Amino acid sequence: MKEKLDQYDVIWVRGGNTFVLAQAMRLSGFDEIIKKYYREKRDILYGGYSAGGCILGPTLKGIHLADEPEQKPYGNEHQAIWEGLCILDYVIAPHYKSDHKESNDMDRAIEFMIENKILFKALRDGEVIIIE
Repeated sequence: MKEKLDQYDVIWVRGGNTFVLAQAMRLSGFDEIIKKYYREKRDILYGGYSAGGCILGPTLKGIHLADEPEQKPYGNEHQAIWEGLCILDYVIAPHYKSDHKESNDMDRAIEFMIENKILFKALRDGEVIIIE
């Protein structure tokens, strides 16, 4: 995986179930590679939509109200992963007050994060966070 990723200077991670994405990242080794790129300040552009942004935070707690942690497409022996990549110190809460089908679920997720003192940033569809 690292040899393949080293060929690119842009990585786009799309949406879907954040818990499935976390499993795929761990099983492929992508999670450790992207964290290493971040630590080493590698000149790379990471872009993500929905789950691709959610995975960057410290936790997936709250996101479980929009995505199902019990989905296990890689086998039942793999437990749900509740930790994000810890690249950001806050959770991205996408689809806030948007036309997206998960917008209402995200309202509940944000309530959960507020009640549990989880730092987050809510983003409406079309909004972005740029970190240089």
